[in-house]
Amino acid sequence: MGTFVLVHGAGSGGWVWHKVAPRLEAQGHRVLTPDLPGHGLNPLPMAEVSLERYVACICDLLRAAPEPVVLVGHSLGGAVITQAAEYCPDRIQTLVYLAGYLLANGESALAISQADTESRLLANAIFSDDQLSATFRPEALPELGYADCSPEDMALVRSLLAPQALAPLATPVQTTPEQAGRVPRVYITCTQDRVIGPAAQRRMYTALPCERVLAMETSHNPYLSAPAAVAEHLLSLAAPPGAEEHGRRPLAPSVEGCF
Repeated sequence: MGTFVLVHGAGSGGWVWHKVAPRLEAQGHRVLTPDLPGHGLNPLPMAEVSLERYVACICDLLRAAPEPVVLVGHSLGGAVITQAAEYCPDRIQTLVYLAGYLLANGESALAISQADTESRLLANAIFSDDQLSATFRPEALPELGYADCSPEDMALVRSLLAPQALAPLATPVQTTPEQAGRVPRVYITCTQDRVIGPAAQRRMYTALPCERVLAMETSHNPYLSAPAAVAEHLLSLAAPPGAEEHGRRPLAPSVEGCF
């Protein structure tokens, strides 16, 4: 059986996968749902949160995994897994972007959002006085990404959603065809998304073609509204027999661990 590493998006934590992870584990897979540095149970001062710390956290997990993993990135997590693939391509079986930022070399998540005319993300952002982080208008959360979520899901989101450091969104990824470019990619697009609009998702997976593009008729957070369908898609990508014999390559140095 394979190993999945599920990377959350902006303002959230590993808790977002609480409906998906048990479904993968029930099929015998190992599942890791880390809190990135500065999120959840992995506290870090806002000024120290960076894309590189996010990526080092994930590379630590990839180094420790018994075989190359299916590495899943939701939303901002897409930028994280892309940069991780540059540093440790041989520790990744497949990159999976779940409504994620699939960035080309030199692109940032913020630049994609600024050009996304379908997105309601920036229009509903509230920036901190020190300009280090942002939150979102509470009344706009359903419109942004939770339109198809239950009242119970919304209560959980409102209790756990936290400010997001801006630095990781504004930092461009630095990738090459020889490293990140050789890791197989799959994109799961959400057709009712108002955080990363469907057209922006299409532009990204067209510019950087994926082996498969799967569509879900959901808003931005299907791990809450359609967890069974998310799990089914991920299970179809599980590691084949012998994947643990995949070659290894030295990784980038660790900066910050993740829990």
